[in-house]
Amino acid sequence: MNRFKIEQTSYVAAHPKVRQASLTRLLLLTGLCLLLGAFNMRPALTSLATVLADVDQDLGAGRLWSGIITTAPVLCFGIFGPIAPWLAGRLGLERTIALLLLLLFTGLALRSQASAGGLIVSTLIAGAAIGMAGVLLPVVIRRDFPDRAGIATGLYTMAMSIGGASAAGFTPTLERMTGSWTSALAIWSLPALATALAWGGLTLVSHRAARMARLPHFSTLLRDRMAWNVTAFMGLQAGLAFIVLGWLPTLLRARGYGGTEAGVVTSISILAQTITALLVPAMAARRISSAPLVLLVLGATIAGFLGLLYAPVVGRIFWALVLGLGQGGLFGLALLFISLRSPSAEAAAMLSGMSQSIGYLGASLGPFAIGILRGLGEGSEGPITFFLAIAALCTMFGLRAAKPSFVLTRSADVRQRPRAVDAFR
Repeated sequence: MNRFKIEQTSYVAAHPKVRQASLTRLLLLTGLCLLLGAFNMRPALTSLATVLADVDQDLGAGRLWSGIITTAPVLCFGIFGPIAPWLAGRLGLERTIALLLLLLFTGLALRSQASAGGLIVSTLIAGAAIGMAGVLLPVVIRRDFPDRAGIATGLYTMAMSIGGASAAGFTPTLERMTGSWTSALAIWSLPALATALAWGGLTLVSHRAARMARLPHFSTLLRDRMAWNVTAFMGLQAGLAFIVLGWLPTLLRARGYGGTEAGVVTSISILAQTITALLVPAMAARRISSAPLVLLVLGATIAGFLGLLYAPVVGRIFWALVLGLGQGGLFGLALLFISLRSPSAEAAAMLSGMSQSIGYLGASLGPFAIGILRGLGEGSEGPITFFLAIAALCTMFGLRAAKPSFVLTRSADVRQRPRAVDAFR
């Protein structure tokens, strides 16, 4: 038996008279759960960032604590991501994702306790849950929507952007309404709980006991050149994103922006990501070559970043939109390449784990390097040069990842993409 073939009890096989409408409803329910899961992948990060000044003031934890609390989630993505395929191989995708969302709910609920140590523990729990769930959710796209990977990836990344922007925008309002930052942060545990229940319900109604076949040794993937191209592209584009999220407001204020104005410009850039997060993967999955899209979104990212820091201030909204459109497309392509370069759901699980774990570990060094450069008195020139160097490397590996090919093709011996219905056979 092909070791990449999914070993599962098929709903269609168990019920030979099932109508196509039942399969369609099941796919729609899976898609809804997928979008709900994507929505919950960023509020743990962006909600805390918006009230971090208040948290620091109340707890008096200091700069070291602030550095730990902002870096820990990204490190958790890298450390815990490789565990996800192993769990899914034993419990199944639906059950594993449901359990991870329950873990995320627990971590976010712990933020109701106002203590420095409690916030670190809650952040580590939430970061581990997001790191593992973020690896598995793209696998669902590869398994159940292989013929619609582009639009599915686009909707997934758009939902993720909306979740992050919603938490960033509403958390300060929730803080004013509830009178405490602890309640404002803990409220974001409720969407995670609702989504965990939805995935648990999906496990019951799908009548599937989906378990992935035994995966080949991880070292096999580490010897695959295309896998490293996808991983490098994922990590480098994430490094660009974390630099913008972590340092753009500071760089703008150094140019003379006010604090509120710098925050608004950054928020506009984040919201703009939802547009290309939807459109670019859908375009790349069709007959449009991925290589020109890589050049287009990276060009927009560079132009928007430089425009905000060098162009006349009157055009700041335009350049914020350009930057956001570029970065939304970058992230969408990075996720799409996981599906396009994987011959099976099992291969997608391995590639997702490798690209997101190693990629995010490398990406966490980006904001850290910017901080060092600023500490050395480089002003904005050092960070800008560093940003451009990362963008150049991202272009190189993005063009390589855009070449049509499968990872592990020698092991899998796969000559064509499976149809969507194959996920239920």
